[in-house]
Parts: sequence; C-alpha cells; structure tokens
Amino acid sequence: MAARRRGSGGAGAAEDARAAEQLIAAMRTVKAARFNAAERLERKNTVSLFAMSMLSLYFVGLSVWQAIYASTLDEASNRLITLASIMSSVFTLVLALLESMHDYRMKAHQLHSCALAVNDLYHELQLMLPVDAGLVQEFRRRYNGAVRSCPINHARVDYLMARAERNVPRGEKVWARLRYALDVYALHGLCLLAPPLVLILFR
Repeated sequence: MAARRRGSGGAGAAEDARAAEQLIAAMRTVKAARFNAAERLERKNTVSLFAMSMLSLYFVGLSVWQAIYASTLDEASNRLITLASIMSSVFTLVLALLESMHDYRMKAHQLHSCALAVNDLYHELQLMLPVDAGLVQEFRRRYNGAVRSCPINHARVDYLMARAERNVPRGEKVWARLRYALDVYALHGLCLLAPPLVLILFR
C-alpha cells in the first residue's frame, strides 16, 4: 500500500509538472504573438499616416504643377495628370477610411496590455515551479481571464512570427516574415506606387 501511494504521488507530481509546462508554453506563445501583433499594428499605423501624407502631397503637387504649366501641356498630358491626381485623392480617402475603421493605435495598445499581463503571469509561474494541480488551475484561470479581457485577438501572421523566433526551419521563418511584410506594407505600397506608375507608363 505504501509503495502504491508513493507511485501514485510520483505520477501525480509528473502530471502536475506536465500541466505546468503546457501552460507555460501556451503563455510563451500567446505573449509573443500579442507583442508581435501590437508592433505590427503600430507599424501599420505609421505606414498608413506616411502613405496618406505622401498621397496628399502627390495630389497637391500635381494640381499646382498642372495649374502653372497648363498652357505648355498638350491635351493627353493634361488628362494623364488629372487622372493621377484623382487616383491620389481616391487612395487618400480609402486609407483614411481604413485607418478610422481599424483604429490601429487603439488595437495595438489593447494587445500590448494583454501581452504584458500574460508576460507577468508567465514569469510568476516560472518562479513558483514546481507547483501542484490546484496552483496550475489557478494560474490557468488567471491566464484565461487576461486573454479574454482583450476584445481583439492576434492574427495568424503574429502567431507565425512568434514561431519564427524559435528554432524552426529556415523556410518557415522566411514565409512568416514575407507574410508579415505583405500585411504591413502591401496595400500602402500599392497606393504610393500607383499614381507615379500611371504617369511613367502612360506618358
């Protein structure tokens, strides 16, 4: 009977240790993904503001240039500059609507606060190892509360970037960074490049 109790106690301690390690791994992944999400949204906010400023500059600059040199422009060039100006103004409007709809800065703040809360729990649990089942359950409850308190979730690309920070195959790291770059820069880069490309290709 004593041997069975000792064996049962050892198995229970091993199960508690596994549960604690699984919770620590989940916390590590979620905090990394949400820190990445906050940084990604901050970058999107910065890139969006830069793109809107540049597109406004395109619109104003082309309009002023067209007004000054209107007498020296032929009809085709005049129409082309008008088209590029209209595209610049439309893209500026689209980016402004996206910025107001997504509210990147507020979402970044919420995700960063959630990541900090999970990070605190992560380090606290690590310091208390080894722990029993009751304490693991208490940390799991606090962890779930911290995650649910954030009204938004991180995206798939944030999880991929969190995985890319570990020892994963090089191809997985490259794919994660490519998706990250496309998510942050693709739309705004297209809006910035479209008006100059129209002027270059159809002049």
